[in-house]
Amino acid sequence: MKALILFLVVVSTAGSCENSDEVQEITLKDLQLQLEEINKLIDNQDCTETSQCNYLAYGSKACGGPQGYLIFSSEVDIDKLKELVDTYTASEALYNKQNQIISDCSIVSPPQNMDCVDGKCIKMN
Repeated sequence: MKALILFLVVVSTAGSCENSDEVQEITLKDLQLQLEEINKLIDNQDCTETSQCNYLAYGSKACGGPQGYLIFSSEVDIDKLKELVDTYTASEALYNKQNQIISDCSIVSPPQNMDCVDGKCIKMN
């Protein structure tokens, strides 16, 4: 009986690992759709004052570090935004690796000044 249980455990474990080496191919279209979803979430929430404006790093440069920073109102569902951004960042890192993307390796600085203008948080120069 123990041998049968052990056999079933080994067979079920081996079967569950069968697809572990398969990695999903990420396309530019996938990245564009993910970024559109992020921007829709951000665009759906307005600000009424500058103190509501925040930023979050997103993306993955081939040399490391973020691609840029998203500016958004604190009225957005921040947990959902972070989830979408984390997925996008991981997808972009995988895309870069799969396609041997080369980056300029420049460091993108976070926004220093933001303002709420016409209900939207924007970067000020």
